[in-house]
Amino acid sequence: MKKLSAIVPAAGSGVRLQSKIAKPYIRLNNKPLLWYCLNALERSRKVNDIIVISEKANIKRTANLIKRFKFKKVKAVVAGGASRGESVYNGLMALDKDTDYVLIHDGARPFLEDKLIDRCLTEVTKHKAVICAVPCSSTIKQADKNLSVVSTLDRNSLWQAQTPQVFAYKLLCRAYANFKNEKTGAFDDASLVERLGRKVKIVPGANINIKITTQEDLMLARAILKLPNS
Repeated sequence: MKKLSAIVPAAGSGVRLQSKIAKPYIRLNNKPLLWYCLNALERSRKVNDIIVISEKANIKRTANLIKRFKFKKVKAVVAGGASRGESVYNGLMALDKDTDYVLIHDGARPFLEDKLIDRCLTEVTKHKAVICAVPCSSTIKQADKNLSVVSTLDRNSLWQAQTPQVFAYKLLCRAYANFKNEKTGAFDDASLVERLGRKVKIVPGANINIKITTQEDLMLARAILKLPNS
């Protein structure tokens, strides 16, 4: 069986949430936000181990959270870098060399479903690089720095990227090695793989798979948790 390792970037400060509490530890129905992502990965039969990326100052706090909730698959808590790309790279370097596939999922996306992990793993064995995404439902305008519309993009060909993003381990290592000086400006992990000239396959994501960035997102997450079967 192929070995699937997960990297969870969870070094967010919560500035846009206007919270004095760092984002991973904000309470969502009496559990820290980070718990939801880790619980989904812990329960997945496809995930072998997990690396959590934490803000350096909060490594002990993150480790205590993992111990408290008995997440046995977490093998290490690694300090994040100055950007998300640098943080993921640090996590990548902490993985075992016998890893076959790497799943990267934002710690601030609490509604990761097991069936989505399964779909990603099925597709990555064929395509080596897959991302979850949902079709854009709104009309997208491209604007200049003065906020004047430059063009209206065809939303039929536009997708909103999510995580998880899953890659063949060696391919992702090569992408980060080739563009190690550019990872600060990388939009996501897939963008580095794209720069290698490799195609990235889209796996339909889920509208419920939201990322908690603002207070409004937090309110929506609390509403979702009240839904039946949540």
